[in-house]
Amino acid sequence: MTRPPLDPARGAEAARKLKSLGVKGILIKAAELGYITQVTCRMPECFCPEELGGARYFEPVTDELSDWMPTHEHFPRSKRDGGQRSVDNAVLAHRLCNRIDYSITVGRSYAKDLERVRKAREAAAGS
Repeated sequence: MTRPPLDPARGAEAARKLKSLGVKGILIKAAELGYITQVTCRMPECFCPEELGGARYFEPVTDELSDWMPTHEHFPRSKRDGGQRSVDNAVLAHRLCNRIDYSITVGRSYAKDLERVRKAREAAAGS
């Protein structure tokens, strides 16, 4: 998969949104340079419930490490395949989506994670 052309103008807006969520480091730099242009979970499958806002919903970064906080994912080259933590190998992901994707890739059970998604969906629908 090839990346679209860099878009620093759209990336600057994404960087502002990410900063407002408490994000620092490589994700901000990747956005400022135009590698990340939308505050959207870019995992192959986003598990964030539509009731919360789906792929575009992110919670602020806190010490409690929310399931829906923004995290860095190595892409297009995964960390396990030698991918480095660099601006040209960075996409935005929800923490839980990143974890589930890894579990799927390595064949680890993720039933407990899917239960967390179900509970989040129910809580959002009930509020």
